[in-house]
Amino acid sequence: MKILVIKPSSLGDVIHGLQVAAAIKDGLPGASIDWVVRDCFSEMVKFSALASRILLFHRGSGLRKFHKLIAEIRERHYDYVLDMQGLARSGVMTYFSDADVKIGRSDAREFSWLAYDRRISLPRAPHVHAIDILLQFLPEFGLPPELRGCVKFSAKPTGALETFCENISADGTPVILLFPESRRREKIWPYFHELSVALSRKFTDARLVMVAQNEILTGERPKNFYNLSGKTSIGDMIWLLQNCSVAVANDSAPMHLAAAMKIPVVALFGPTDPQKFGPYPIGDWRNFVIQAPGGDLASLTVDTVASAVCSGFIDGMG
Repeated sequence: MKILVIKPSSLGDVIHGLQVAAAIKDGLPGASIDWVVRDCFSEMVKFSALASRILLFHRGSGLRKFHKLIAEIRERHYDYVLDMQGLARSGVMTYFSDADVKIGRSDAREFSWLAYDRRISLPRAPHVHAIDILLQFLPEFGLPPELRGCVKFSAKPTGALETFCENISADGTPVILLFPESRRREKIWPYFHELSVALSRKFTDARLVMVAQNEILTGERPKNFYNLSGKTSIGDMIWLLQNCSVAVANDSAPMHLAAAMKIPVVALFGPTDPQKFGPYPIGDWRNFVIQAPGGDLASLTVDTVASAVCSGFIDGMG
């Protein structure tokens, strides 16, 4: 059985899709899955080893590259195409695919639903998690709408971080990861540096490691604090998560990745709803969610987060 998954972005959504793809592979071991993903997120799919073939979507690169992608999709006859994105561009990809069955979301937008043969039913609940929506693709294959296990990533640190990561692996020093970024400003907790100082004093035998896509300047630098902002790739992030005790993150892709990998995570939420966008599954002992009072992350204190990290750190060490 040949399946094409269309889930180009965002990175957190790609991680959600990979979790569902892992359930498909678990239930249908003989299935071959190809994946359409944005070029900048392709490493996440690559390191999951779930996709036999990765087709790159180059956003904003013009019609020529988009036509090339359509041609790549059409050259292989798929049994199923799963449009997990539900937008105009993914609908066009689905429409022009040479597939026996084209399945999309009931909440698809921008007329993408016109490309589908079938649409999945959405869960009837006031607060439906993004993964619970994607899980409704599974009954189309006779599988229960539930995750099985976790996504297994295989990645190694590269470049300047190789020696740093080898040292972490060699000496067995506990690692607490800090992910201070998010796509929207209102989802960013502003006190990550203060948290690193507080935790470095509490856990003198642990490494506090800040990981971010962009370089982040900090003030006081405790001896056991390492600022890796602007220096890590997706593969580096995966490796660091595999070798940490607990992670602290805003509502962001690293939060979803930690949850997918079954890594204890303290997730900080402001205006967004953790029931819909929190670390999945909600209520798992590894997923500790803190909702800021009134949805304002600036009102969330360092002491509150540090206490949660302490609990997660102890559980992670156990």
